Amino acid sequence: MSEEEVRDPICGLEYEAISEVPPDEDTVFKQLGYNFVAVPLAEISKDDQFSPIKMFKYDLSWSLKVLGVVPDSIDVDSADRVKRKASELYLEKVFKLAIYTGVTAIMINLKNKTNTNLARMCAYHLFNSHGRSIWFRVKIDEDSPEAWHRWNTFLSISPACQNLCGCVLELGSSLPPPERINRWKGEIISAISIPTSGFVTNASGYPVLRRDVQNFIIDFFKFKTQVIIHGPDAHGKGLEMYQQYINHLYDRRPSPTLYEEFSAGYEDKLQIPLQPLKDDLDNGTYEIFERDPIKYVQYEEAVFRALLDRGSPAPGGEPKRQVIMVVGAGRGPLIRASVSASKKSKIPTKIYGVEKNEAALIVLHDLLENPTFKDVTIVNHDMRSWEPPEKADILVSELLGSWSDNELSPECLDGAQRLLKEDGISIPCKYTSYIAPLSSRKLYNSVSIQGKEHPKEDTYHMAYVVRVHNANVFDKPKPCFTFEHPNFSSPIDNSRYLQMEFTSDLDVVMHGMVGYFDAQLYKDVYISIHPDTHSKDMFSWFPMYFPLKLPIMVRAKEKIKVDFWRIVDTTQIWYEWVVSE
Repeated sequence: MSEEEVRDPICGLEYEAISEVPPDEDTVFKQLGYNFVAVPLAEISKDDQFSPIKMFKYDLSWSLKVLGVVPDSIDVDSADRVKRKASELYLEKVFKLAIYTGVTAIMINLKNKTNTNLARMCAYHLFNSHGRSIWFRVKIDEDSPEAWHRWNTFLSISPACQNLCGCVLELGSSLPPPERINRWKGEIISAISIPTSGFVTNASGYPVLRRDVQNFIIDFFKFKTQVIIHGPDAHGKGLEMYQQYINHLYDRRPSPTLYEEFSAGYEDKLQIPLQPLKDDLDNGTYEIFERDPIKYVQYEEAVFRALLDRGSPAPGGEPKRQVIMVVGAGRGPLIRASVSASKKSKIPTKIYGVEKNEAALIVLHDLLENPTFKDVTIVNHDMRSWEPPEKADILVSELLGSWSDNELSPECLDGAQRLLKEDGISIPCKYTSYIAPLSSRKLYNSVSIQGKEHPKEDTYHMAYVVRVHNANVFDKPKPCFTFEHPNFSSPIDNSRYLQMEFTSDLDVVMHGMVGYFDAQLYKDVYISIHPDTHSKDMFSWFPMYFPLKLPIMVRAKEKIKVDFWRIVDTTQIWYEWVVSE
């Protein structure tokens, strides 16, 4: 690594004519400071002469930094049959040229309302190009509400190629309203294209962008979106000034939160939910969960308040000894929190740590060597079948999954509540799952790829834990299933069904649902991953993604009805979901 600052390759320079392209890479990459270039792969003269760019004079390192641009005069969807046929021939030549020169990707301006023939030809090229992607440039501004529809219609013609298609947003004279910008967040935006004429001049005579455009670009940097500058030097300060300004914006990104730091690298990565009741967790998984700076603070506060409510002495009396049972003790973080709460409240306690994972007992027994934990007993047993020497005043657990009950917390705690006194306290005492509809081309493509890699699995009927990032959640989350503990229902039935209704302000493609939860630990002590109430800096849980096998086009103000089931039989528990209307 050099001493120079390492930054993402975020800014490229587009040359609009072959004659403008410099003869060596030093001019662009060292003198002007750009990270890549966009160049026309060919030009077509007025007398229909096809002139390819002479890439052979550049070495391989140059071609790997080149985005090849398809000439704008090529129109394979022209109503003129002669022009259409000639354009098809030229586009085939450009595709072959792209493969030969080794450019990283191709960029095509998506300018027609109908692009059916272009979609057909691009799909064929992508199928035979061994992974080379195509970027499609769409112009957006306040007066172009049809831009997204043009892009969506184009993708719908060749859905199998979506994972190789990127979108480039070309900024017009004004930005679309916020709701239309949010819709683009559900798409895979490879770059933002900015004309030099879109910059304004500051007091020192240098090019800058309007504040709303600055915020727009900074917001899309989080999706690793790049920037393409095109047009002549409109401010007389040199083309390098535009690149320097974009890098300045990049450096002005907000500092990541603790949650964002922890989740870096996990954005939009599908993960199979844990099944701790079935499988013992490994040491690394325990360690990751224990790094959470918020969860155990909240648990300690909940235990502290419960101890005060149950064990505080009457006037002139002694505090009442309380029995705490930590069920699913893992490596002991809840035991530590309970001991700390006992010390802070000055309420004497007897603590039982119940853990079925024999491997975790090594760490738990090490705790007992510390005098601080003299009133702790470790029990290697399943909480549902252990016979305790006494009943608990407070039952503490952290069995929640990303959608509250998906790691079978209700079944575990229902089986363990016989350990609790009739007037005992369960921490948590209540938890609720939430559902919201989302649009995310990236998540949908990831499920599609997973299905190809694992053809025997029905990947569209599986729920995934995922740090939802490149997505547009287009309606507010609504509560789904709620569970309370202790559960005095007779008989206990943890199956559930609910139908929820959502709407969208704009036309949008729905790729599935995103799930959240919140949990009441005790009284007003909560933990939450609900977007509106998310516990600050808590990162133990990412949301859940429930995909749809076939994306649904939702029209503006149209009502969507989503049905969810939690199905319980004698051997297993699972979810089912459907958009019923």
